[in-house]
Amino acid sequence: MNRRMRSLHRTVGAIVSLIVMLLAITGVLLNHTTELELDQRYLTWDWLLEHYGVATVEADTVFHLDQKVISQFSSQVFVDATPVTNVQRPILGGVVLDDLMVIATDDALILLSPEGEFIERMGSAAGIPPEIQNIGLFHGDPVIQTRDGMWRSDFLLDQWERISLQGIGWSSPQPMPDSVEMELATYFHGNGITVEQLILDVHNGHIVERFGVWLLDLFAVMMIFIALTGLWMWGRSTR
Repeated sequence: MNRRMRSLHRTVGAIVSLIVMLLAITGVLLNHTTELELDQRYLTWDWLLEHYGVATVEADTVFHLDQKVISQFSSQVFVDATPVTNVQRPILGGVVLDDLMVIATDDALILLSPEGEFIERMGSAAGIPPEIQNIGLFHGDPVIQTRDGMWRSDFLLDQWERISLQGIGWSSPQPMPDSVEMELATYFHGNGITVEQLILDVHNGHIVERFGVWLLDLFAVMMIFIALTGLWMWGRSTR
């Protein structure tokens, strides 16, 4: 029994020693964050970004208008990786008219410049037919599909007439280009994970998320075991 207890004491002691060394090293590094500029050094390893959930961004919807990418994240609308406006309704589509980009929601048309700058929002007060379902082009003219039928206007968007046409090029969602996704990820999540953040999460166990608390509890139990078995063996040796 004494020999088995000594063997178990040594094994657990070795594990505890490794953990103590890890805590000591990370603790020293955290004490010198400013001098080592750990809060200004970024890590962009793919597996690390995925672990922190910042590797990608997921837009609610994406549309390509000529060379621009229109995306929506909750109520925020982006042109490429630049936020341009907020809308409370989902974007249904968009078209390009001469020197305008026109984005449709179910209750309004959002006008943007070719560079992606917000111009104005046109709703029912401006004569836009309600309950929009989609937007498209027919020989260069804007056409919107509503619950009440199809309507066509010109580039001024001030007069709408009911129509029944075939061959309309309706707007449809598109995948997010990789280059724009990377820029959006930088916008939302910064340049990556700082070395300071990684070391801190290793130090406090948060690197393994919810299991970190249990690992620290296990480490505490192992420390108690080492102390108790050490006292037990010391007591045996003094008899």
